[in-house]
Amino acid sequence: MVIANVFGISPGSVVNCTKRFVRAVKKLTKDYVVWPSAQRRRELAAYAWETFGFRGCVGSVDGLQVPLTYAPRAQPWTFWDRHDRYSVHMLMVCEHMRNIISVTLGFTGAAGDALVQHYADWSPSPGEHFSHLEHLLGDKGMHLTVWVMGPYKGYEAETQAKKIFNWQLARLRVVSEHVFVMLKGRWASLHELRLPIGCERDFLWAMDWVLACCVFQNVCNSMGDGDIPESVPADTTGDPADPQPAEEGADQSRMRVKQDVLTFMKATGLYKY
Repeated sequence: MVIANVFGISPGSVVNCTKRFVRAVKKLTKDYVVWPSAQRRRELAAYAWETFGFRGCVGSVDGLQVPLTYAPRAQPWTFWDRHDRYSVHMLMVCEHMRNIISVTLGFTGAAGDALVQHYADWSPSPGEHFSHLEHLLGDKGMHLTVWVMGPYKGYEAETQAKKIFNWQLARLRVVSEHVFVMLKGRWASLHELRLPIGCERDFLWAMDWVLACCVFQNVCNSMGDGDIPESVPADTTGDPADPQPAEEGADQSRMRVKQDVLTFMKATGLYKY
């Protein structure tokens, strides 16, 4: 605002120009945040199979809370998340090359990943987004289905084979954590969104802002701009609340994937009895 006053530009003009710019970027979503074609999914699945032993894996899905600087003026308790702060929620799917292929917005920080997952564009119509045996990798907070694989939890994860499977799953799924780090590294506004929310219009404006950052992330990737993080700090905040029970067929699908992964790891010498 100080710069605006120096050049004789009113704060209102700066805000209006920013909104026009962000909305113009939002129109690029259909060109840059795109679900991969059947051919591209086959290529992604081949990479996951040849490198990590996951047959049919085309990407990773994870949720992120974007903190808010100011408490919302309307129903602020619905924005209070499990990290004891106000935030908005985004669910993101990224493929193995760290491109974002799906973003689900429109939820407050109180919403869990499993809830938002059901409103993702790929969730109600998996037949249009996945071919036979294709799936995504998720963390412990996701709702496990035939198309979303997650790690074993609690007493289920006590055996050596399942611990090794969880370790290998984390090695491939960490790509989503890399993308979150790169997003917040490039766009500092996502560390704490300084947009006051007092009505539905303000909330939608905040969603447009977050989506524009995701579009720019893919634009940067398409130009080869940016380094890949070597590591991501471990999440020490604890696991989210247990999501709803897995869908019918989810356990069988995960068992099939686990057998593939363990066979791969034994063949490559990564896993020994």
